[in-house]
Amino acid sequence: MSKTIKHKKVKGKITTLKALLYKNNMAYIRMINGDMFEWLIVFGGKIYTSYSVIKPRRGETKLSQDDILQVRELMWAGATATIDTLLDQTIDKSKSKLDKEKLKVVKGFEKSRKQVERILN
Repeated sequence: MSKTIKHKKVKGKITTLKALLYKNNMAYIRMINGDMFEWLIVFGGKIYTSYSVIKPRRGETKLSQDDILQVRELMWAGATATIDTLLDQTIDKSKSKLDKEKLKVVKGFEKSRKQVERILN
């Protein structure tokens, strides 16, 4: 007779915010304990990673959903830039062949950069 082990649900410790394939390399964005954000990429059989600790605004006890989404996109930009660098691909905005939708996302990110920098500081 075999015994079935049931897993316990652990709420809020590590949350995967994004997991996508980018240029044939998996990239993961995770939130750890609500204030640490990490990106991981798998490239050439190796794992590359970076993290940032983002604290809530003064007077707040936790980050808002909007803050989390902005940090997620900031971390995604770091992960994809690392993959591009590892592939020896750099993006020159003046010669870029990005489609209009991607350019719109880049412009939106640039507009929110000041707010993200304020959160980081």
